[in-house]
Amino acid sequence: MLALCAVPCSGQQSGLQKDVFRALANARPALTDHLEASVLGATRPGELALLCLAGLHDGIPLSDPALGAALARLAKAKPSETYDLALRLTVLETCPEFPGRMKLAQHDLRKLLRHRSPEGAFWYRERPSGWDLSNTQYGALGLRAAVGMGLKVSSDVWIKIARTIGSNQARSGGFDYSRLRSSTAGYPSMTVAGIAVLAICRQALGAGDARGKKLEAQVARAWAWLAQERRAIGSIKQSWPLYFHYGLERAAILCDVTMVGDEVDWYARGARMLIDAQRAGGGWSSSQDAYPGNRLSEGRGDSVATAFAVLFLRRKFKKVAGPITARVVRLVNIGPRSKQADVEACAEQLVSRGKAAMPDVVKAMCSDVEPRRQVAAIALPALTGSNFGFDAARDRAANRAAVRRAELWFLKNR
Repeated sequence: MLALCAVPCSGQQSGLQKDVFRALANARPALTDHLEASVLGATRPGELALLCLAGLHDGIPLSDPALGAALARLAKAKPSETYDLALRLTVLETCPEFPGRMKLAQHDLRKLLRHRSPEGAFWYRERPSGWDLSNTQYGALGLRAAVGMGLKVSSDVWIKIARTIGSNQARSGGFDYSRLRSSTAGYPSMTVAGIAVLAICRQALGAGDARGKKLEAQVARAWAWLAQERRAIGSIKQSWPLYFHYGLERAAILCDVTMVGDEVDWYARGARMLIDAQRAGGGWSSSQDAYPGNRLSEGRGDSVATAFAVLFLRRKFKKVAGPITARVVRLVNIGPRSKQADVEACAEQLVSRGKAAMPDVVKAMCSDVEPRRQVAAIALPALTGSNFGFDAARDRAANRAAVRRAELWFLKNR
């Protein structure tokens, strides 16, 4: 049922990867504008945290004024709801340099634990009588982040969450928003939420826990259900499409899943959907996602949708909790025998620098080392929107005209 591997095959993904790099390069100004707006406006703590998380995953340096100001405001925020607390914990886990990190983490964990119902699952506020799976998904992610920072969460907490969510899985294998009902069949965004919650509980309880096999079987049934509903993957018309796809990214990474069923590459489908839906100003909007957050003009899109899109495309959620660390591969380190993964990582580094990287891209275009020319072939269209006729398989002389066009573009657009 499930095809498992660490990353998508680079040969099949190379064309898509170029488009992803270009989409992310175009998205950076929109994300930065949303970060700036989040500092100036009355932004909810959870929305602010989600934007900060997207900025960290996108590789925006902490020295960047927009991200720095947003993190400073997040440090002073007073989160009160489950989403807000859980998302700030996730940012704290991701960013070891966060001001007052451990004191805030301890505070947020204590408060988050009070948002559990008697059954152990989460709702919006403290001491609830009921729960829902969306809050529980984020609650579990917040607890996982706290554990990733070295804080303690009792095994009883994980056992109760796993028992409650597992017992509310439909016979079909899917999950609904709340308690199991006779009419429940499940739907995609809540099914990936259920998968993530059970996978997190399984991981937290450890390999020797007696509940492990049952949890694994429940997760497998949920993936089988999603394979039957595979048309939802990559569909912008699906209910809550941006929320669903970022939930899918987390669930798939937690479970080492690259193919849903035998035929659906979840990342390729989702990425293509986001590339096609990106607005002219680099952001995203979704009429099907109920909470848009702040909306900016000139195609910058909605804050929540834009953050979800960047998080999905970056695909940097980690199976094992811990800080996001950038894998830096510089052009000088690319040689004749460099692997495709290194070529793509180097290209990503160049693209993240924006137009300022164009002199290095031109240098790579002129290189006698083919993998360096491959770096240029990926970075060039992402930065400029055109490859100017450049072919990495051809030598410097054959690419002379393309190099000249790239140089002229930089002179006009720098």
